[in-house]
Amino acid sequence: MGFFNTLEEAGRGIGAAAKDAAKTAQLNVRLKDLDGRLHKEYEAIGQKYYKDHPDEDTPENRKIKEIFAQIAATKDQLADIRGESICPSCGEFVEKGAKFCSHCGASLVETVDEDDMTVEEPETKTEDKKED
Repeated sequence: MGFFNTLEEAGRGIGAAAKDAAKTAQLNVRLKDLDGRLHKEYEAIGQKYYKDHPDEDTPENRKIKEIFAQIAATKDQLADIRGESICPSCGEFVEKGAKFCSHCGASLVETVDEDDMTVEEPETKTEDKKED
C-alpha cells in the first residue's frame, strides 16, 4: 500500500499548492487595490496643496501651469475645428454665439463696465509752423 499512500500525499500537496496559488492571487489583487487607493489619496493631497498655493514658485507648480496652458491651447484649436467656443467659467465647449453655457449656465455675453470705459480725445493735426 506504499504506492497509494505516496499517491495520496502527492494529491494533498497539489491541493495545498492550488489553495496557496488562489490565496496568493487574492492577496495580489488586494495589494493592487490598496495601492490604487493610496495613489488617489496622494493625488488628492497634491491637488489640495496646489489649490491652496497656486502662486508658489515651485518646479511642480510650474509644470502644472505649463500643462494648463497646453490644455487651453489644445482646447482652442479643437474649438476652432469644431466651430465652437470655450466657456470662460467652466472650460467646456459651447456652441458659438450661445448666450449661456449649456454646462454651467454662465452668461457668455460680454458686458462692458462703464467705469472701465475711457474716452480718448481725437487726434488733431497740427501743422508745423516754419520759423522765418
